[in-house]
Amino acid sequence: MKRIDWVIFDLGGVLLEVDQGKIFDRLGSVTGLAPEVVAERLMAAPEMWHAFTISEVTPSQLSRRVGELLGTQIDESVVIQAFNAELGPEISSSTTILPALRTRTQVGCLSNTNSIHWDELLRSYAFMSEFDRRFASQLLGCAKPGRDIYEKVIGLLRVKPQDVLFFDDREENVVAARQLGWNARLYTSFESLESGLRHFSLL
Repeated sequence: MKRIDWVIFDLGGVLLEVDQGKIFDRLGSVTGLAPEVVAERLMAAPEMWHAFTISEVTPSQLSRRVGELLGTQIDESVVIQAFNAELGPEISSSTTILPALRTRTQVGCLSNTNSIHWDELLRSYAFMSEFDRRFASQLLGCAKPGRDIYEKVIGLLRVKPQDVLFFDDREENVVAARQLGWNARLYTSFESLESGLRHFSLL
């Protein structure tokens, strides 16, 4: 059986629940707009979301852009609260295996996130301390499923792609990792995670 030096987890949808709709609900309650109107206007600007994900814009710049799209001035603190509303409870079936897994191999995370979420994750989610390395799009300046982010992680870990087992809940991210030689598995449930770990004798 191939030796696995690192198990890398996506965060949202694998280790914690996320609900983007809560961003729209929170901003709707502040602006008086219906959540679906907020969603339509914000989702019509995908470049804004991507730029924030790779730290090309700051939270204050994001807040101004959100205000422009919604036709009103919005305080940065309100945008921060709205974005953090997206983060839900941890998926305990996944997070509770991290301590034992670290006794068998090294464990890390690789997530498309942003500076607002990252601060909240480090402050409020205890499982974030269970990683030997933490990789995030806003820290690396690139995002999944782009080739650059996977190559940067491999370079920083100083391992071969086949030495990594990666779990993500988005198929495009899994496909991209596989194309570069990672052992990438699509997370659909704890059973899929358990199966992947057992395949490499890690559980």
